[in-house]
Amino acid sequence: MSLFPTASMGQSDTDSLSRQLEPVVITATRTIRKLSNVAVPVTVVPEKVIRQSGALRLNNILKEQTGLYITNSFGNGVQIQGLGPDYVLILVDGEPLVGRNGGVLDLNRVTVNNIRQIEIVKGPSSSLYGSEAMGGVINIITDASRSNGLYANLRYGSYNTVDANAGGSFSHKRFSLSAFVNRNSSSGYDFNKKDTGKTVMPFHSYTAQVKAEQGFGSIVKTGISLRYYNEKQQTLYSTDYGIAQGSPRIREYNIYPFIRFNFSPKVQSVFRGNFSQFESETMEYVKAIDTPYYNDFFQQRFNRIENQTDIKLLETNDLTLGAGYTRERLNTNRYSGIKHNTTEYIFIQDEHRFGDRAVLIGGLRYDNNAAYASRFSPKLAVRVKATEKLSFSASYGAGFKAPDFRQLYLNFTNNAAGGYTVYGASETSVAQLQQQFQAGILDSISAYGKMLKVLEPEYSRGVNIAGEYRFNNDISVKVNVFRNDIDNMIITRIVAIKSTGAYVYSYFNVNSAYTQGIETNLKWRINKNLSAEGGYQFLLTADKEELRQVKEGKTFGKKPGSLLSVQVPRKDYGGLMDRSKHMANIKLFYEQGAWFATLRGIYRSRWGVADMDGNLILNRDDEYAKGNLQLNVSGGRSFGKTIDVKAGIDNLTNVRDKRYMTDNPGISFYIAFNYRFFQKNNQ
Repeated sequence: MSLFPTASMGQSDTDSLSRQLEPVVITATRTIRKLSNVAVPVTVVPEKVIRQSGALRLNNILKEQTGLYITNSFGNGVQIQGLGPDYVLILVDGEPLVGRNGGVLDLNRVTVNNIRQIEIVKGPSSSLYGSEAMGGVINIITDASRSNGLYANLRYGSYNTVDANAGGSFSHKRFSLSAFVNRNSSSGYDFNKKDTGKTVMPFHSYTAQVKAEQGFGSIVKTGISLRYYNEKQQTLYSTDYGIAQGSPRIREYNIYPFIRFNFSPKVQSVFRGNFSQFESETMEYVKAIDTPYYNDFFQQRFNRIENQTDIKLLETNDLTLGAGYTRERLNTNRYSGIKHNTTEYIFIQDEHRFGDRAVLIGGLRYDNNAAYASRFSPKLAVRVKATEKLSFSASYGAGFKAPDFRQLYLNFTNNAAGGYTVYGASETSVAQLQQQFQAGILDSISAYGKMLKVLEPEYSRGVNIAGEYRFNNDISVKVNVFRNDIDNMIITRIVAIKSTGAYVYSYFNVNSAYTQGIETNLKWRINKNLSAEGGYQFLLTADKEELRQVKEGKTFGKKPGSLLSVQVPRKDYGGLMDRSKHMANIKLFYEQGAWFATLRGIYRSRWGVADMDGNLILNRDDEYAKGNLQLNVSGGRSFGKTIDVKAGIDNLTNVRDKRYMTDNPGISFYIAFNYRFFQKNNQ
């Protein structure tokens, strides 16, 4: 049992295999599999690790995983293998979350207090999950206990951060019910006392989730999961007209019904629904004159129905078939009118096992999107157990990312920031720019403005080759080499300059890029009380056209403090922005009776943040943010089966960067209490 468990004291039907010592995963193949039988790179973060780390939100626990980096633009997103947040699909219980801002789904919206397991699949996963899964998939599996119990916990930390949770579960015969509610709040913090407002303003949020399942005999089971999120934050800042203030709000609901048919031990079929809505609204006023200064409204609706049927053709062969229909609706004052899009898709996957020595998986998905051309996404993966200690795996996948609503339909002018305008590719054309030029609205049209055309999806091809060696039951090491090639990358470019001097932007398929590197993970159980884990990623990235220009000696830059142009050598080319060449982590876990303690270190080398000499690439030392090492510690004790107490210090090294790490306030402290009111197994 976890030292700091949730109310879960039993297991749901979908987790029946997890009673074994070896973890099981669902995300990699859409079916329950032992981790050792999965042929693609997968990381599993169990409930016990989440609890002992003292993490509050999803970004807190993901940043401690090898090869993952948490970005700080439009909220906290996540990179996988150097691919940005807009290429990573975030799921809750297998269903996608919606509500991206600038392509980023803010991980701060997801509490970890009711999470049973996090599964991280690295590399292209579009053959199973479609668009947005070019870089990988993160699936948050929440608690679905089949026990009777109630619990509550409270955590208080620096900056008046309060996190309170309550939940419980009930089961009787074939019926089960679980519920959870969370409140998170903070007074915020400030890096510059001279500025109006704070670096991070005060906020509070609520998360609630209810799950219910009912079985009918041995054939039919139905259920529903309801999730609700509400966030409110304060804003306060200076403008040319005086102090502006407001209270931005976020509201989100998710409804996930299902019905499962177990026709026979060899044939199972499940129908799932996803009915979600995300809404954000900001209205800010200038206090002195009580005049609206900024107004933003964004509402996204996502509806999907899907069937997945699993067929055991032979004892060594499993076939998965699926089909679905998705409809999206977007209503925002950033766009001209309400926008809709629909997608129909089918997928197939076949898994063949060759005894206990090898497994071969092939898959193919077809997406028919109303906004762009149809797309096939293949996958092929193999895992071979060479000896009892040594195994190898290799996988190839093609991924894609559809142009999102922002890239297609944005029609936004920011009068509060100089009056610049951004058009989605479907909202402007060469002819429209010419009309604005003739009317005197535009001063000039750039070369890109004369090349406007319909956007195509971004495509990727990803290869992962891995090996794992188990020295014994206590020591194992994994090594994974990866390469991702992305074509038709969608970028933003200036298409015109207004007569006021403000820029006009739009979106283009222009660039191709790659990310490649090597990732290693080591696990070592030192003795019955102490265990250690470590991970390291070496990453190289490049925009292929930029790299070609550098290699051919066609790229020039300026040295700091000089106006003289000099040729940029290959060794100075830094690749894609906001990527670190080196990232590493180390974790120590200690348990002795009712006590536990952890020490976790996270290292990140420098990363590119700006173009200082106007050549649009990274090539100077002053274009990087400094690398850093952060240390987190936690410890605690259980008192019987009822009370748990823990405390911790995050960012013990007090790493702060007022410009590039505004989401990191420096060293912070917390203490937490957990109390289980009663607990009675009802298996």
